[in-house]
Amino acid sequence: MGERDLDKSYQRLQMLNLDDLEDVEACQARLIADMMKATKCDDEGQLKLEKFMAPPAITKKVLARWLESACDLIMRQRELHCNFKEIVELQKTEELGNRGKIIRLQNELLDSKNEQLRNLQSAVQSTVQDTVQAEMRGYSDVVKSVSGSPAISPETLKKVVQDAIVDEDRSRNFMVFGLKEEDGERVNEKISDMLQELGVKPRVEAVRVGRSSGTDPGIVSRPVKVKVASSTTVRQILMKAKDLRQITKFTSVYVCPDRTLDERAAQKKLILDLKRISKEQPGLHHFIRGGKLCSTEKTGGGG
Repeated sequence: MGERDLDKSYQRLQMLNLDDLEDVEACQARLIADMMKATKCDDEGQLKLEKFMAPPAITKKVLARWLESACDLIMRQRELHCNFKEIVELQKTEELGNRGKIIRLQNELLDSKNEQLRNLQSAVQSTVQDTVQAEMRGYSDVVKSVSGSPAISPETLKKVVQDAIVDEDRSRNFMVFGLKEEDGERVNEKISDMLQELGVKPRVEAVRVGRSSGTDPGIVSRPVKVKVASSTTVRQILMKAKDLRQITKFTSVYVCPDRTLDERAAQKKLILDLKRISKEQPGLHHFIRGGKLCSTEKTGGGG
């Protein structure tokens, strides 16, 4: 299809009015309904030769009128058919053209990526060569500068690595205090129920920590250490933990990070300082944030 043909097709497409199609359909329906009424048919499928010839016979004038209407509908349908045929051909042509454009764009994109990869490869090779040469030149100087210092022992290096692993592992834990301890309890289910109240449903591994002293009333329940899949989940739980105060069966439960001994000591000191300054300066709102003691003016609602 040439460019001139495409222009003509576009013009025909702009002139196409779906109202014409609806009008043709309405005329068809009226003609068939008129025929069914005159021949006393209940279904348009009964419009056969014998129906038109059965007494009382349909007059020639009526048949001529029907024939005229049918011819008009056929011509209008033929015109619509031609228009739709051109539209289909136009869409096929446009689709082929679009496919060609997509293929060209894909090829251009591949060429651009290949060029970027070549440039990146060249830059990396140059950078690596420069870095290696610089490191080789400076290696002897570094060795000389540290030759008088004591070497790091394998034991020290091992301890550093172990501490790093422990810290990473601890970031996936949190502690739960005040959760009632019972004989034969399933602590994993208890923690899962508690977290479900907060709208969090992680997979947990929970265990009571410390020596058991019995579960008689009045004896403090042991804390629970809980492990989840990631530190992100821990942060999510800690952010929502304050909502436990609004849940009747968990009002006495407190959730906090799994801290080291030093961190626990520092947190305990912060809490003591918070209690002290709250008594000394009751006109301010005091709180702990980011490991520091903070104070602000109380709001009109009483902080």
